[in-house]
Amino acid sequence: MNLSGRLSQDFSRDDKYLMETQSMNEKKGKLKLILNPTSKPLKILVFLQQIIKQFNDEGYEVDVYRTQGNGDATEVARQTAISGEYETIIAAGGDGTVNEVINGIIGYSIKLGLLPLGTSNVLMRTLNLPLQPLKAAKLITQGYTHKIDVGKANGRYFALMISCGYDAFAIEQTSMLAKKIIGKYAYVWAGLTKLYCYKPHRISLKIDGKDYPKTGIFVAICNARSYGGNYQLCPEAKMDDGQLDILLVSSNSMMQLLYYAFRVILKLPLEYRDTIRPRAREIMLNASGRVPYQADGDIFGQLPVKVEVVPQAIEVIVAPPTN
Repeated sequence: MNLSGRLSQDFSRDDKYLMETQSMNEKKGKLKLILNPTSKPLKILVFLQQIIKQFNDEGYEVDVYRTQGNGDATEVARQTAISGEYETIIAAGGDGTVNEVINGIIGYSIKLGLLPLGTSNVLMRTLNLPLQPLKAAKLITQGYTHKIDVGKANGRYFALMISCGYDAFAIEQTSMLAKKIIGKYAYVWAGLTKLYCYKPHRISLKIDGKDYPKTGIFVAICNARSYGGNYQLCPEAKMDDGQLDILLVSSNSMMQLLYYAFRVILKLPLEYRDTIRPRAREIMLNASGRVPYQADGDIFGQLPVKVEVVPQAIEVIVAPPTN
């Protein structure tokens, strides 16, 4: 039997299991679990039924929705929040799924839980959440929350960061097939193999309403420290300080930019004369040529872009304090 067939059968068993077990436990509340079934299908096969059982054993009713395409999670999350029937909405997938869910629940009073069932789980790493699915599910049942900021880029929200320059170019050049075969390393492969056709443009900034005196060939605006996993572009960034941290590489040299990229990979500091780190609540980015920008690992659009912080926008379930 092929994998898609096994997934279909497993999901059918899950639905039957939900009906049989949820009536046997004292109800605590309803959880909406938004699942990206294509993110990590083998991981879903292994853990989904166990996760549902764990929630049921704690007295929670679980409603599982499996996304069917781009943007689907946003609309379902919005309707879930509007309904008022659920105390928590759970994003089960990678950072792309989390981003879509966040865009659906901004402005509504509902908790956000995270399950690591995707290729990348950078937000979970940033929040020091367990990357083992059953431990993450257990944490959700404890319900301890913390409000975090999000960023907004031309009206669309992001949790981690946006950037424009060489990395956004690499993401734009990465094929879905490559991502399925080699995961996050597909971006590195695309960046290296397409380097010959990349033409950097100077990017200008307006910070909190004032023109910034320097321009750069790479700009990252960070709400969180982490970038692409365990790497850090803005090590001082905090998700609850009401500000966005900016990394500007002002050098004209692509070799210098690649040198900085390797320093990030090797987890070495970037305190050099060509890197500048202001903070702001609102940033405008512009360029003379075509410059794409990415947010939370996906292409959002092209410059110009207005980026602003939205303080304490999301109530996310985190680990309880140890003291």
